[in-house]
Amino acid sequence: MMLFFQTTKSHLDVVAIRSFRLQTTCVLLLGVIVIMLSCSRSKDAEIEPPSKTGLQARADGGDLLLNVSKTDGSYIFEFETGNLSVPEPEITTITPQPERWKTIVSFSGGSKLIIPSKGGSLDYMVEDIRLNPSGYNPLAALVNVWLPTYGRVKVTVHGKNGENGTITHLCREDIPRQSVPVFGLYADYDNIVDLTFTDREGRERGSTTIHIRTAPVTIQDFPQWKLIKSQPEKMEPGVNLISYPGMSEADVSLPYMIDNEGELRWLLLLKSSPDLQRLSASIGLKRTRNGTFIAGDQEQPRVVEIDMFGNLLHQWDLQKLGYTFHHEIREAANGNFLINVTKTSARLRNGAPRINDHIIELNPESGALVKEWDLATLLDTARYVKPDGITPPQFSQTPNNWAHNNSINEIGDDLLATARYQGIFRFTHTGTLRWIISPHKYWGTAYQSYLLDPVDENGNRVTDLAIINGDRHSDGFDWPWGPHTPVVLSDDHILVFDNGYNRNWIPNFGSGAANYSRVVEYKIDITKKTVQQVWSYGRERGAAGFSQALSGVQFLPQTKHVLFCPGMGVPTSIGSGGRIVEIDPATKEILFEMEIAAGSGSAFHRITRMPLYPDTI
Repeated sequence: MMLFFQTTKSHLDVVAIRSFRLQTTCVLLLGVIVIMLSCSRSKDAEIEPPSKTGLQARADGGDLLLNVSKTDGSYIFEFETGNLSVPEPEITTITPQPERWKTIVSFSGGSKLIIPSKGGSLDYMVEDIRLNPSGYNPLAALVNVWLPTYGRVKVTVHGKNGENGTITHLCREDIPRQSVPVFGLYADYDNIVDLTFTDREGRERGSTTIHIRTAPVTIQDFPQWKLIKSQPEKMEPGVNLISYPGMSEADVSLPYMIDNEGELRWLLLLKSSPDLQRLSASIGLKRTRNGTFIAGDQEQPRVVEIDMFGNLLHQWDLQKLGYTFHHEIREAANGNFLINVTKTSARLRNGAPRINDHIIELNPESGALVKEWDLATLLDTARYVKPDGITPPQFSQTPNNWAHNNSINEIGDDLLATARYQGIFRFTHTGTLRWIISPHKYWGTAYQSYLLDPVDENGNRVTDLAIINGDRHSDGFDWPWGPHTPVVLSDDHILVFDNGYNRNWIPNFGSGAANYSRVVEYKIDITKKTVQQVWSYGRERGAAGFSQALSGVQFLPQTKHVLFCPGMGVPTSIGSGGRIVEIDPATKEILFEMEIAAGSGSAFHRITRMPLYPDTI
């Protein structure tokens, strides 16, 4: 047994040694093969033409090949940004495919390169067209395209009545595969849309034309409008965003856009949205610096952010913070939201609730409350005019609704606000009152030093106590009555919509009332504590421009014109509603006027002239 075991062990040792040698030989052989293959690959890499790297860099950078020519033993590749010379021996074939906007180059080493190239028709780049992709905007579409290389798309929606109705926008995205938004389609129309392929700087390369057929828009109780005057060559460019509240304040908001020819070009049917079907009393959509819209919602106390298609992007719960929305929201310079609200816990001394007398600052990134301002700590809560028995209850001042805050803006480092029953006032972020523009009547002693003294349009200080107190007005000066939408022109100049609410303390619904609304510019001299009426427009329109509530003004920066927009109960040739009037303050010339009528008499909360496309898309 012992001998057998030793013999067997010796034999196994020999086998193991031979196996080890064989494995070592295999490993060495494999190493030689790897080295040979590596050398072969290196050799192949070495013979790869250096010109391929240069051509590849141009292709990867989105540079379009325009032409290839041959001269003195070289190929000249002519790109948009310059030429590249390649020795003829380095290339075996060049195969243009202009129908696909590419050129295939085969190199002497056997490799190939596809170079984006100037071609013919670009029809092939359109992959599909989706009309109304959100389900809420029937006059919008998404077009999926696959561009030949990096670049942008310019959208041109042709006007059906000529160039005045044409809408053009150069989109920002510059990757080869894109979803291109198309806004401004006409309803019930075969819309002609050009899609122009450009380089990253917007220089045109080629285009294709598509047709987008839309259905009629049928909406119950939708407003009617009538174009009275339009001078597009003189007007501020853009469309008119009309923030229609629906059939009532409690109805779903229905924003839409009308162009300078009186054509409907955009709308949001929010009743179809599961997230926004109850959005009401939103006052109006405000475009943010990101190109989205923000709005308040009184029905479900919140702030919402939506895109141009009507998709809900974000929402912020105001109720969770202890507030309900009232009347106005604005994006501040720091990106936060300034919001007019009611604080649900605010009470009068008798325990009754206070409403419409708080302003908050909300951080949209965190959803956190940044600051709260209680108007009861800024203004005179005792400045109260008892109901006159003529003004309808919904418009009458009450102890609960003593201020009725209806707008908020920034002026310099401060805040600028209006309240229906108290006027216009400026205050600091720390809550210190700076000044008040308001009839001096009924203000308590503690507020007298903040009241600005009136100066007329000729620069003369007003000394008539009846005008100072608001019991009457002069041709050169009047106070704002129930004002809305203060617009900051500079640190000492503002525009405001003067509704004319119970002007000179005379009820609008009573006899002897001079009912008219105005846009008015005021100049404030904080050193002299004066307010000068610079100019105004609207008194000459009388009742045809009178809106007791809602409404607004807008300064138009390109033309320095002003939009005067009374929005509720305005008599028109087509019914009760509102007007949009673009006026040149220098000449008082009317460049644009449109009448809008609604069954409820409330045509809009706000009107905003703006480019249809935000510049962020």
